[in-house]
Amino acid sequence: MIIQTENLCKTYGRVQVLDSVNLHVPEGAVFALVGTNGAGKTTTMRTLVNILQPSSGVARVLGKESRKLAPEDFQYIGYVSENQELPERLTIAQYFDYLRALYPNWDRGLEDFMRRNMELPPNRQLSKLSHGMRMKTVLIAGLAFRPKLLILDEPLSGMDTLTRDEVVDGLLEQAGETTILISSHELSEIESFTSHIAFMDKGMLSFQESIESLHDRFRDVYVTLSAQKNLPAQMPESWIAPEIEGHLLRFIETEFNGVDALRQMLTPHFGAVQVEAEPMNLREISKVLIRDARQSRKRLAA
Repeated sequence: MIIQTENLCKTYGRVQVLDSVNLHVPEGAVFALVGTNGAGKTTTMRTLVNILQPSSGVARVLGKESRKLAPEDFQYIGYVSENQELPERLTIAQYFDYLRALYPNWDRGLEDFMRRNMELPPNRQLSKLSHGMRMKTVLIAGLAFRPKLLILDEPLSGMDTLTRDEVVDGLLEQAGETTILISSHELSEIESFTSHIAFMDKGMLSFQESIESLHDRFRDVYVTLSAQKNLPAQMPESWIAPEIEGHLLRFIETEFNGVDALRQMLTPHFGAVQVEAEPMNLREISKVLIRDARQSRKRLAA
């Protein structure tokens, strides 16, 4: 594993920001870390690169404990944040000149290729860049030395559609060669190139799996009943947000195994039924999980 954490915790006084996070990022993955604001995504990423130190637990990056990462280790680790500070007085060209001297593996050809593709003017001063242009600049800075691992904290935030497409294209160029860990609220934009996903809520990791597996097991299910019925007293644990209105039963199935299996499960309680199961995209799945997590917390607090 490129990244592996064991019971990673971070507290500030009595506030638990990370709660026993066990994250596993395989080599070559484009791994999305998703969740609401305050879920712990940024804290996790900053802990991985030793900007923050864990209160307990261990994070290993490229096989080395994060607290022991040395300057030479960052020849292989890139980190890009939406709030990243830049030397404002430099131009784009001067900034890349400065970085080029720090990284023996810096690929000038890749730098030039990405800069041209992203239409970054080399003589533009960093202080005069728009938000989108700044993020394109730091993305090139994070990729041009061809790191083994690139950590991206909300790199698409606040960008217009065209700029997001350019940044995503730049990431796609390197996917496979570089393991990428990315957090983003722009779920529809990262879904096309994400290979794995983990969902965080209130500092805890709810699940992690391949994006293919996630899409396979989630379905928005509509069931037409032959007669009006009530919800079963004991509902399957794999159902989220079940509701009945008249002859229509609707729920989210989180362990989908085919329409025939659903029909066999439903028939003993509801009799003859018609079943439709629609695939869900990453944004829809995320909304369902966030809503379910909030409702679960309310039930526990009641």
